Amino acid sequence: MDPIYDRRGQVVAWLSGQNIHHRNGAHVAVLNGQNVYGHSGQHLGVLTNAFFRYHNGDAVAFMGGANGGPLCPFPTLAPLPPLPLLAPLPALPSLPPLPGLPSLRWGTHWQALIGA
Repeated sequence: MDPIYDRRGQVVAWLSGQNIHHRNGAHVAVLNGQNVYGHSGQHLGVLTNAFFRYHNGDAVAFMGGANGGPLCPFPTLAPLPPLPLLAPLPALPSLPPLPGLPSLRWGTHWQALIGA
């Protein structure tokens, strides 16, 4: 499991394969290519260059190796990853909207994007 950090460098979620898990191990979203989808199939955002971006293009979270976006803070030492809980059956994904242009700003919608 790879840690996902917020704009303060705090671990907010974990990526395991195509699944995104909350800090407590609960499954919150899934990656389909670069698109992030919630359990009901709603499009939440995209993952590009290790940045999670909301629909308006603002970065809302990042992973190690992120580039091409806002300056990343120094990440805190990641805790031990939780035991991932089973994912529910996925819904049919909605069509992704046209993405916003990647910005150099940090957004405030990370809870909506990764379900935290």
